[in-house]
Amino acid sequence: MNPGAQFPIRIAEELVLLMLDERSGYLEMVPGWNLSCVMAGAVLADLALERRIETDLERLYLVDPTPTGDGLLDPTLKDIAESDEKSDAQFWIERGSRHADEIVASTLDRLVARSILTHETGGFWGLSRDVSRSGTYPTSDVEKRKESKARILSVILQDEIPDPRDAILVALMHTCGGFKTLLEEDDYEERLHRIELVAKLDLIGRTVAAAVQDSTAKPKTRGLLRTKPIPRLAFLGILRQRDFLSGNIPKAMYGIYRQFGPVVRMPFKIRGMPTVALMGADVNQWINRHGRFYLRSKDYIQGLERAFGASRSLPGMDGAEHYRMRKSLQNAYSRATLARRLPELIENCRTSLGQWRQGDVFRGAEGFQHHISSQISHLTMGVDCSHYVDELLAFEHRALITRVQGVLPNFTLFTPRMKRYGKHVKRLQDSITTSHTPAQRKGKPRDIADALLDLHKSDPQFLPETDLTFPFVAAMVASIYLGSGLAFAVYNMVRHPELYARIRSEAESLFGDGREPKADDFNHDSVDVTVRLCMESSRMYPVIPWQLRTVMNECVVNGYGIPTKTMLLICQTVPHYAEDLYRDPLKFDIDRYLPGRAEHLQPGAYAPYGLGTHMCLGHRWVELQMAVNLLLIAYHLQLEVVPDNYKMGINPFPTLAPNKKLKFRIAQITNPI
Repeated sequence: MNPGAQFPIRIAEELVLLMLDERSGYLEMVPGWNLSCVMAGAVLADLALERRIETDLERLYLVDPTPTGDGLLDPTLKDIAESDEKSDAQFWIERGSRHADEIVASTLDRLVARSILTHETGGFWGLSRDVSRSGTYPTSDVEKRKESKARILSVILQDEIPDPRDAILVALMHTCGGFKTLLEEDDYEERLHRIELVAKLDLIGRTVAAAVQDSTAKPKTRGLLRTKPIPRLAFLGILRQRDFLSGNIPKAMYGIYRQFGPVVRMPFKIRGMPTVALMGADVNQWINRHGRFYLRSKDYIQGLERAFGASRSLPGMDGAEHYRMRKSLQNAYSRATLARRLPELIENCRTSLGQWRQGDVFRGAEGFQHHISSQISHLTMGVDCSHYVDELLAFEHRALITRVQGVLPNFTLFTPRMKRYGKHVKRLQDSITTSHTPAQRKGKPRDIADALLDLHKSDPQFLPETDLTFPFVAAMVASIYLGSGLAFAVYNMVRHPELYARIRSEAESLFGDGREPKADDFNHDSVDVTVRLCMESSRMYPVIPWQLRTVMNECVVNGYGIPTKTMLLICQTVPHYAEDLYRDPLKFDIDRYLPGRAEHLQPGAYAPYGLGTHMCLGHRWVELQMAVNLLLIAYHLQLEVVPDNYKMGINPFPTLAPNKKLKFRIAQITNPI
């Protein structure tokens, strides 16, 4: 049975629904002591409605210790029943505030299970279509309950008489300042007296609200919330991790994780801020659930935005703007969009492969980055920039390592050579805009450039012309990532001849005898080995091993308090090398993704595409493009690693890629192109 589905909808659940901003896709309430106390108070209010406790301004009384069977309420009930503490509601609210994050996370999961909320890629939530249309919740109540915002706004704005439960909700919302976000400023000021009047109608709501307000001013149990000191890593500790020398950042950071734990103060600053590394499966889960409340992405990316004349971008946006941008572009970046253009992808891939001849030797990373860039420019922007793609990628590479990673000083972006290369950025934008007029695009499939230009035309203030260059260039940056990932995958295929043969067999079934496969032909059964090899390659060699975020609200992660204005180095791929998650993690083993093992499905275990709200928007597109390319390479070419004794070495900047020593030789063209 779905979590909570057998119980009436709880006050904590309705609070979350009231605080959910559908424009941004998540809760707009700023986390902190106030909100934590309100969520704990909601649980106490539900226990009172279940007749398990009674409370007044002086004391909280246990009436019935019998568990309710509801996992949202019973932990608090058990804590009260087993304690000898004889105190008031304020004490228990403060004590329960420790579990506020878990209460919110559990509540969101329950609302999805109840089909009240939908959960979208990237960690966003929205009201389900059925609830939006009907205005009621599908609950186990005798009568269906009217949607909470409509009920509460009727009470506040239309002076409807509230029932006791709604009076509690109004009291709790008022206590944490929720009506300031739910109502327009003028409406809030005009109806404040009504809000305060309703908040005092019910004894439970009045008691809990008073306890929360007192807790904010003079908490009795703040000592219970003491955090652990963050362990510090010395520079010598970095040098001891020999995997840094080979460029394997996830494996090296896993060594630090094993020694110091999930939260570590690094011995350097980024953008003048102290830097803390977050690592481990538990941390990954925390970021997926709570990162949007505490972390900001703007700070680390704004230097790169400025390099291309932009003031903001999708990776640099947070909150409602980020959600709106993702919603506007998600169809353009979807797997289905690429699947509809599968013949073009196959033709473009074969055209690129056809430039190689038997006996040719080429560098792995450089060769496949160039191979992918021609596909990306054609499929996402409808232009051919192959004759200046090397210069364009070189400028993008330099911008990444100067403006984001700080590996080189800023002046290296303005050398005569880089200035010359930088002119190709404007050349790219001009070619896109001139080729995407209505007349030029008539009869052609929509691409990402169409989606961006349409968004600009519909709302030039939201996406001004000055901010168009960056997303165009970002598509070409993606070709660096995807090309590096393909180089890793091809290396692993060549190094495992039995897998090479099995992938070639899958390719023969799809492309043999002149067949032209359709999107549906690339299903789970037909490309099973290919997909699992790509997944295992991304586990061992993720091209984006970590992310940077700034702490905008003080937070507690695994018991460690992290202050504002701290730069977080989120090492989301550290679990890829964890022995407790992956059997023999140093072994390349595609069987770990079979249904019987499914090691990657353990919470927080597999994160090659990032975490939370900034998870790669086009990761399903990437998965299909990777699979198609690997299959065509296996079908047409027999490759060898050069030199034969090469051992994987990684260049970690700007993203993980095989180093220049990895080369491939075309040993044989097995099927003419």
